[in-house]
Formats: sequence, structure tokens, C-alpha cells
Amino acid sequence: MAVPSKKGRIPPVVGLHPQSRTKVELFYSDDDGLSVGAATGEDESRWIASLLSRERGSLYIPAPDAPDCDSVTSRFVGKIGLEILAHRLLDVSGWNDELVGKIEFDELRRYVRIGIPNVVWPVSVRRIYPPDFAFAEPGGPSYQTLHEFSVLITPASEYYAVIAIFGVEYAINLGGPKLNGFNEWLERNGNHSPLYR
Repeated sequence: MAVPSKKGRIPPVVGLHPQSRTKVELFYSDDDGLSVGAATGEDESRWIASLLSRERGSLYIPAPDAPDCDSVTSRFVGKIGLEILAHRLLDVSGWNDELVGKIEFDELRRYVRIGIPNVVWPVSVRRIYPPDFAFAEPGGPSYQTLHEFSVLITPASEYYAVIAIFGVEYAINLGGPKLNGFNEWLERNGNHSPLYR
């Protein structure tokens, strides 16, 4: 599955041609299909010479899975979580003042805006379906879901933003840097995603 950027381009995938020890980029376009070339900054002549001198070769293309749960990921997911909460409250009268005034979200707001050195707000990250999975409605056409989201409220009144992007589920506690309530919810619900209750 490839998603074009705002400019309509599909970002290249970086791989390795081990015979020439050259980084390569794979490009896709609707007109030309899949193309391979030496990556920017690599010695293209060495790569071409290696291709011309061999009948066979290999390309190593990494297959990415879920990202690491580092501060960049947790800040990104936290920002999405706050936006999801705002989206859910749009139809509620006075929602903006209520959301902005909630001190319970101040810690997360500070974290996503400026970060805290050497601190990673915990995020649950797991794959719940393949990135190119086709959903099907009974009697209807199949479709792919690029992203989806929900807010999970646990019995202990913890609010978790639950997001799936290309089949990777992210869950973050909007009120504090803990995942205990989410993990307990998963255990009680057979590890099923809150997106599909």
C-alpha cells in the first residue's frame, strides 16, 4: 500500500544492493510502475557496473513493522490523542473552554509541546491487522482503512486515545503516563482492540 504525499508523490523506499554495497531507492509511479536507482549521494557508476557484470543479484528491502516507542512516537501519538478528544467534543456546547481548562490534560499538553528530556510517555504499540488488509461488508465491496480512532474510557475513568494507522494500533493515556488501565482492559476483553468492540 502506498500513500502519496501532499504533492502527489509516493516517498521512496530505501534498500541495499549488497553486491555493490550501494544504498538504493525504490520509486513507484502510476506511469512507470516500480523503478530502482542508486540512492541520493551514492556512487551510481559502481552500482551500474555491478549490475552489468553479474547475471544475478539481490536487493534487501527492510519490511517495517511497528515503530519503536520513543519520545518522538509518544509525542506524536499524544498530539493525535488530544486532537481526537477535541474532535469528539465538537458537538458539545462549551467544549473548547472545558477542554482547554481541564488541568488533567496539562501534563500531556506540556509533554507533546516541548517534551521532557529522557522521558517517554508510555504508548501501547501493536499490530492488529496487516497494512494492506481489505475489510469487507456483507454484500458490499471490500475497502482498506488507512487510519481509525476512538476514545476508550476504562471502569477506573481513565481516558485512552486508541489510534490505528495502517494496522498498527497505538494507545495512550490522556491523563497520565501509565498504561495499567489499558493493559487490564485488554486482558479482560481477550486482547481485542477497543476499535472493534
